[in-house]
Amino acid sequence: MGAAFVDREALIARAKTTGDLSGEDLTGIDFEGEDLSDVDFSNARLDNARFRGATLLETRFHNASMKGADLSGAKMNRAYLVAADLLGANLAGAVMDGAFLSGAVLGGANFAGASLKRARLGVVHASFPNPSGRPTSFRNADLEAAVVGATDFRGTDLRGANLNGAFLYEAQLRGAIVDKKQFETAVTRVESY
Repeated sequence: MGAAFVDREALIARAKTTGDLSGEDLTGIDFEGEDLSDVDFSNARLDNARFRGATLLETRFHNASMKGADLSGAKMNRAYLVAADLLGANLAGAVMDGAFLSGAVLGGANFAGASLKRARLGVVHASFPNPSGRPTSFRNADLEAAVVGATDFRGTDLRGANLNGAFLYEAQLRGAIVDKKQFETAVTRVESY
């Protein structure tokens, strides 16, 4: 079905009234610039959706399919993206401080210049190759004080990422595109890189 048959304005009004769009098929929906803070999109299908510049504070995307979604420049502080599928999504410049991404699929996602301060990224799937055909990028992203556990970063671009105070626990960094100096101020318990 998807967003082609949805009254966008009525959907936004319902989201702001009920706070619940969980389980909806919103493939390709355009929510650019909207404030959908604290809305529940759990188990929703949001493939190729546009959230560019949207405000999504504490919004829940638990187990949502967001393949190819555009979240560039979105404000997503404390967003809940546990087990979300962000394969090939664009999150460049997004502000995701304190976000939860445990178990998320991040293959081919673009986090270039994004802020992920104090974010939780446990057991995320970010390695390359992946089904998107593109490497995951955290180039110039801010991961200060982020907690990253048991994540495979093979083929992931971490160049220029701020890892100051980041806690990297059992992260696989062998094969990541990174400068070893970036780890000087990180707390690491990782395999050699």
